[in-house]
Amino acid sequence: MINYPYTPVHSLEWLEKYFSKNYNKKKYDRFMWWRSYSPKSSPLSNRHPFRDRIINGDYDMAPYRFEAEIVEHRMNQKFELYRADDVQYREQTALDAARRKRLMDDFEKEEKKRLEDLRVGFTREFKMTKEDYDVEVVNTNSNSLLKFYEEMEKKYGTRAIPPAPFPSGLVPAWKRCG
Repeated sequence: MINYPYTPVHSLEWLEKYFSKNYNKKKYDRFMWWRSYSPKSSPLSNRHPFRDRIINGDYDMAPYRFEAEIVEHRMNQKFELYRADDVQYREQTALDAARRKRLMDDFEKEEKKRLEDLRVGFTREFKMTKEDYDVEVVNTNSNSLLKFYEEMEKKYGTRAIPPAPFPSGLVPAWKRCG
């Protein structure tokens, strides 16, 4: 039995299937060389309803952790090849180690940003405070973000923010065509 340096959570097959379903392989980018995938669907802007952004996957887990797991699998394979020579292993995996470190840094930044945006979105959408949100997140039994949204909608109700008025001089399409 070999003790590998890394223990990825998911299998390589699962990761490849996940990325082929949800992401496109990126061409080499000299400014973001450590990233290998880009999402198939682009995130919606803040002008779209909060629920639509949840459905679109804008607040799903960032893919950088999964990319780092692919790199960990690659480093484990190189460990098998160069098990006898530690210096050669370090030389062969130096780029992979740098890639993994950058992916994990990106993951932590992106997750923090997404979680904060999610918290702000819930407090704007519903009649709840940030403290209410924190309590509800910890005590929820929902297994998906959409179900949590629906649960909070039933419990707190929406703020019913009126839509912004049309700018003066702009005629809506339904008035022009009708």
